[in-house]
Amino acid sequence: MNRGQGRSDDNSEAIEKRFETYVQKNLPVVTYYEQFGKVRRIDANRDSIEIYEDTRRACLPQISCIIGPKASGKTTLGKALCTRTNMKLLNYNDFVTEQNLNDCDDEEKTNALIACLSNEVSPRILLEDFPQSEFQAKFFIKNCVAPSKVFVLECSKDLCQERMTSLAQTDSSY
Repeated sequence: MNRGQGRSDDNSEAIEKRFETYVQKNLPVVTYYEQFGKVRRIDANRDSIEIYEDTRRACLPQISCIIGPKASGKTTLGKALCTRTNMKLLNYNDFVTEQNLNDCDDEEKTNALIACLSNEVSPRILLEDFPQSEFQAKFFIKNCVAPSKVFVLECSKDLCQERMTSLAQTDSSY
């Protein structure tokens, strides 16, 4: 009754009927979508601001991260994963450069990334080279979502240097 929008039919009898209709007609739909992992339950027994924040987070795309040393294969693996899983690859370093954020601090860069993700239509994003610091990781989780997966590519210093040398030779041959 307290959450009503001033509707003339906001009374005990009408609310009881609406709830009964919800149980009979809508709950089967919820059950159906649960089998596909599409349902996000949000506790509506709280303050409206808390409900809004949980709903906003639920609307954000599913985020995975891929990090590792330079020349460990992040881009190659990221592209292959995205092709096979219908994810969108977003290279954090390219994002920072494209948004002219190179001279900004981690908080400003991460806020810009969160703003970008909040407008993203793709349901799943693979962030390459993010996070780059513990601050970014904590700030991102606090203000956005926790990544569903973080892939860490481990590569020996020798192998990474060998790959970088090979890449440099390939690039100079063009």
